[in-house]
Amino acid sequence: MSKTIFKLSSVTLSLFGSFAANAAIYTIIEIDESQNNTYGLGGYTTEYYGTAVQEGTSTNATLGCFGSGCSSSGFPISAETRNWKEGISYREEVPFAMDNSFIYPDSQSEFESYCLNELGYKTCQSWAEDRWAGYQKELDGTYTNSIAFVEGSTSVSGENAVINSFSGTESVGNKRDGGKRNVAFIGTTDLNIPSGAIETKAWKSDGTFTVGSVSREQATESNGTRSSSKASIWGNSPQILEIGYGSGGVTQDKNVLGQASIRDFVIDGTTFFGVGYNTYSNQRMDASVFVGDMSADLTDVTKWTFNTNPISGATSGTDYIYSNSVVKAVNDNFVAVGSAKRSGKSPENRVSQNRLFYISDIRSSPAANYFSGGIFFSNAGGTIGSINNFNEVVGSVDIQKHDERDGKEREKRGFIYPLSATGTDTFRRTIFANQAWILDDLTNNGLVSSNNNTYRILEATDVNDAGVISATAKKCAGSYDTTEMDSYCQGGTIGVETIVAVKLIPIEDATNADIQPRSFRSTTVERKGGSLTWFALLLIGLLGFRRK
Repeated sequence: MSKTIFKLSSVTLSLFGSFAANAAIYTIIEIDESQNNTYGLGGYTTEYYGTAVQEGTSTNATLGCFGSGCSSSGFPISAETRNWKEGISYREEVPFAMDNSFIYPDSQSEFESYCLNELGYKTCQSWAEDRWAGYQKELDGTYTNSIAFVEGSTSVSGENAVINSFSGTESVGNKRDGGKRNVAFIGTTDLNIPSGAIETKAWKSDGTFTVGSVSREQATESNGTRSSSKASIWGNSPQILEIGYGSGGVTQDKNVLGQASIRDFVIDGTTFFGVGYNTYSNQRMDASVFVGDMSADLTDVTKWTFNTNPISGATSGTDYIYSNSVVKAVNDNFVAVGSAKRSGKSPENRVSQNRLFYISDIRSSPAANYFSGGIFFSNAGGTIGSINNFNEVVGSVDIQKHDERDGKEREKRGFIYPLSATGTDTFRRTIFANQAWILDDLTNNGLVSSNNNTYRILEATDVNDAGVISATAKKCAGSYDTTEMDSYCQGGTIGVETIVAVKLIPIEDATNADIQPRSFRSTTVERKGGSLTWFALLLIGLLGFRRK
């Protein structure tokens, strides 16, 4: 009897092996600084986060690296360290990207209130403890948490800094500078700080114009002096234009302050299209398109005039379904992507998620089309990274479906979504079988011991026209135990996984036939030496039928 079982097990294993094509469509490369812990402080398990990838395409202008192989050193990415939770974002104009009345940032209990009100986790106490402890370090004068750098280069600052994008080979972002928490920069050059400004932030630049925001001190009715921001454009120094708020929006309404930011832009003739968010009559932060008339002087931003259009379907409205929203990026096809945070008072099936959307054309009646179907299941939340000129969108999305309210935060994974929109290359979209994918599925080569199986992609932050992606991953030294999406690392040992910065490089000549979706750990089959999978049981039945 035992001899027969051995033969059947051998047949089963050989058949399983025949299904592994040992292929994938991306190779994962961890950057040297992350591998070597170049910016580690000592005493901390320093985490590394990939934030942007250098612009450009390969020698094959259409297929990019899918059509002509790209080296691991090509297209450097930017990255940042974290030694502890930042508490209050170094990127956003206001706490938690929505607190324009500044009611949450002053104590651990208020951090917890935010979590309870807007996220609803059962774990809000520990969530708040971690973030408040990190923010307290900043308040106490420790500014070495976020060291930002470009792969292969030195850091942009020895104190807290972030990199949001590239302009050519130069990084674009903001850094701490003396008493100012954030000062906008491009490469090694700080952008002009207008008189009276307390912070500046830069998100995108084409080498001539740079967009972001300028913040100034503003008193509230009863919540002290805080800051109000305006969407801003830098031109030739010292030119800078601070754009006014949308219809009905004001700098201060009791304790609620006006806030605005431009995150990306594209120019069409004499019309400037910026995307981001602005403040309107309800004093909320709503996803917007900034439309500027450049005809008075194409080079002098101070002479441009603007109007602002909120994104239909993504604004908070009178029912406050969304507490805040933003358009994150736009491409040369005028296709844009963004997100809208479901209000804590209006959860969808017990989740107050960050919903992801695209706008098919920002030039005409811009409206949010929410991602749905496939990996974007009902009430899935996520983050938006960016979009390239092939309409390939990257970000992160939930891979778990449990309730977050009175539960825990869902686990997320990086994704890529090749939109069917104006400017899409049909053949390139076919590489992805015309659908969105969790990136872990596209890095699976079926080999447990492979380099690709050392990582699980948590978030994709940027993608260039060559198809190279900047990302953040979980790493299991020596590879995960299996190729499953949620595989254990070293048998489930706590604390052995690390957070690392990686880039995903397309594999030359890869097609959708090379895609091997990962499975999930079984929750119904007890894994013991004598247990059989459903596939093995099916084989036994088939073999028994043949014997008859």
